[in-house]
Amino acid sequence: MNAAIRTQRAFYLIFATATLLILGLIYAWSIFASPIGAAYPDYGPLLSQVFQVSMFAFCVSALFGAQIIKKVSARLAILVAAFLLGAGFVLTAFASGSGVWALFLFYGIFAASGCGIAYNAIIALVNPWFPDKIGLCSGVQMMGFGISSLVFGSLANAMFSVMDWSLVFVIIAVAGVTALLLFAFLVRPAPADIAARLGLKGAAANTREGPTKSQSMLSSKVFWVYSIWATFVLSCGLTVIGTAKQGAEALGFDPSFAALLVGLVSTMNGVGRVINGAIFDRLGLVPVMMLSAVLAILTMTCMAFSFADNLQIIYVVAAILVAMSYGSVPVMASAYARQRYSAADFAKNLGIVNCNIASAAVVNIAIVLILGSPVGARAPVVYGILAALGLAALGATFVFKKMYAGDLARITEEESHASSQGEF
Repeated sequence: MNAAIRTQRAFYLIFATATLLILGLIYAWSIFASPIGAAYPDYGPLLSQVFQVSMFAFCVSALFGAQIIKKVSARLAILVAAFLLGAGFVLTAFASGSGVWALFLFYGIFAASGCGIAYNAIIALVNPWFPDKIGLCSGVQMMGFGISSLVFGSLANAMFSVMDWSLVFVIIAVAGVTALLLFAFLVRPAPADIAARLGLKGAAANTREGPTKSQSMLSSKVFWVYSIWATFVLSCGLTVIGTAKQGAEALGFDPSFAALLVGLVSTMNGVGRVINGAIFDRLGLVPVMMLSAVLAILTMTCMAFSFADNLQIIYVVAAILVAMSYGSVPVMASAYARQRYSAADFAKNLGIVNCNIASAAVVNIAIVLILGSPVGARAPVVYGILAALGLAALGATFVFKKMYAGDLARITEEESHASSQGEF
């Protein structure tokens, strides 16, 4: 039985990673923006904001998807996601003559919402199969999501040179819908006694939860401190990921290397998710948070200097390293939601905690509206502000550390009491 379940969950993990690899194309906006920009020549300054809107929709839609998962099933959530994803990319392809609003609506909201719902549903289905390796499981799945810009983004960039971008979008829609439909009908929820079947002992096998673990996420003070850390670290990463190609070109790199840089950033985003997941499994949440905040401070400072003095190599190194910092947050969102709160509410809580991406997008939009573009003359100021946000994230980590330690101690005590007394 154990061998069969281990094989089954390994298949599900590989399948989930491959599906998220396609969905991660939502991060390839800096590659899409160049050919799409030719169809919207009068709206160049607005194009960078399409990515921020898509990140906001990605998060909000995950909350909607969580309700579908809770009230009906994860399968229905994935089917809804397939419809939105397919419609979003296809309508974006055929609505280029309708004005820039079509980009914000069909790509920024429809396609991104499909990705957000599917992302939440896939992780909610697969993570419970790995009660013994929460961080690594989350990291591997999200690696697929993170490296998508390298694998399929680079492929799409090559296809743009031989066919119209609208046709490429239709191909993406077909691939995404096909993958989601297969996933919806092949993957099953984990059995309630998965930990026992795997031969795990202790807290991992204990399905009874005390008051601390059953607490509502939104009423938990430690969640709001975590959200400050996540929002500010994400703000740093989103700025670079959304403008990596344009930033490289502004510093004098040729377009081919600029596209390659997007792939390198994507690679570190993906690899960083696995590394951060492994660090979590070995050392816990707080060391990952500290490392990510420190990287955010250093990389944003380097970005400011690179634009101030045209330091190309510094820009490249900083862009790659900030992706590792950014890549920690989605993995820690999954691990934190599952470790601290009720497993029964995992899909809902994952949607809530991932809303930090939306809050980060709002922060970025406000910074750009007030200070200007992160690839223009005001770029040093923009990145200087982001470095300050990284410092604030580090401060939030120290506050979080004490609060979270107390929560985990209470959870351990309640689980031990439940095991010995048969309560909860």
